[in-house]
Amino acid sequence: MSKFTILRTSVGLEITSTDLRLAVLRESMGRLRLVHLASIAGFVDMPEDEKKRAVSELVRKHRIAPARVHLSLLRDNGIVRQIEFPVEVRDRLKSAVGLQIETLSPWPLAEIHWDCSHAAPGKGAKTLLATVVIIPKALLDPWILFFKSVGLPLSGASISSVASAHGASVLWPGEKATIILACEPGSVAGALVQKENLASVTISGTETAMQSRSVAERLLSVGRVADPDAVRLVVYGTSAGSVEGVPPVRLPLESGDPEAGRQFGVIAAAFGGMRRGPFNANLVPPDLRYRRSQLQLIPTYVLIALTVLMGVAMLVREPYQLMRYAAKIDSEIQLVAPEVRDVSAQEAELNQLSEKYRVLAGHFQKRDQNVEGLLELSRVLPPSTWLTNYAYQNEIFAISGFADSASEVQKLIEDSPLFRDAQFTASVTRDPVGKDRFTLRTNIEVRR
Repeated sequence: MSKFTILRTSVGLEITSTDLRLAVLRESMGRLRLVHLASIAGFVDMPEDEKKRAVSELVRKHRIAPARVHLSLLRDNGIVRQIEFPVEVRDRLKSAVGLQIETLSPWPLAEIHWDCSHAAPGKGAKTLLATVVIIPKALLDPWILFFKSVGLPLSGASISSVASAHGASVLWPGEKATIILACEPGSVAGALVQKENLASVTISGTETAMQSRSVAERLLSVGRVADPDAVRLVVYGTSAGSVEGVPPVRLPLESGDPEAGRQFGVIAAAFGGMRRGPFNANLVPPDLRYRRSQLQLIPTYVLIALTVLMGVAMLVREPYQLMRYAAKIDSEIQLVAPEVRDVSAQEAELNQLSEKYRVLAGHFQKRDQNVEGLLELSRVLPPSTWLTNYAYQNEIFAISGFADSASEVQKLIEDSPLFRDAQFTASVTRDPVGKDRFTLRTNIEVRR
């Protein structure tokens, strides 16, 4: 849930494989408005001085002042993992993730930036799902310095799949699943957002329409979407027009051009500085994040204080009516309290019966996961990968071996619909013949 805001401006930056895109959003009295959309074609291949000159001209042209500036980088620049934790660690989530970060990252701990986010657990929830984003410092730090040098110091950064998921959860909160396809020359990157769950797939190639269809089908399979026709589809990017039959999605923003949906990625990046959500991880270290001077907020604070005083004055006029109303509510609560206790007892009994049924059903429906896991490993692992050790216990596979790329093996296993939570249990090392020696464990999805 967003906070009521008198006036707030956020700038989104998106770096694609070729271009730089910029969006400016403004929130006033709870209403969102798209102020500017701009891009610099061929930005990535420009010399450094030309890049600075082009961005500076763009800032001057649109009169963009330093504010909340959030950057979105290509999905392949980092990795995303989702981990389930007991709800009791909510206030210590960052520390809990920090204990596992070395097993989640293929890069050394000293060479990465990372952050995590999560959705507010529902009433009675026993677990929460944390979204962990990791990126090498060598890929993010140069951009932090670059944008600071051109007058757009970064307040935050993320990778495109997570930034798009955050934008979708802000624009369309609710139960409906959303597939987001970023169609750029040479690749299509897709993300599936279902509440706090996120799945992503990237396919390289030049046949955008065919790649988009393949990415969407894989996301539906990985996400186990029961009703594909009910999924919201967002297609954006330079090559989005190649996907026939999919018009630009209409964004719920004021002053938004109908074609603004084709720039969804950079608009979603701007929401990183505007709203909170289950995917608002920020990869910029706290000590490097730009923050506006709090002195500029003094008029706002004065206005809020005056509003509060006026509200208190209005409340004092009718204290007797409010007291009678509260007493009436208390009496109604006392009347329904016995019924509520009976319902709670019945619910507890039903939960016990459900748990017994689940255990009994598991005994009858459990399949030979060991054989199924071996078959899946033989299917997804590249021919150049070979295993030296294999173990299976309590629906957990542990494998060791050699591969051309350990991170690729981890990604292939993670993308498999049969496995989840693939994690390195030891540091990846390089043997004399040029192969990565890895030790990895993963859970198998138990089909019921």
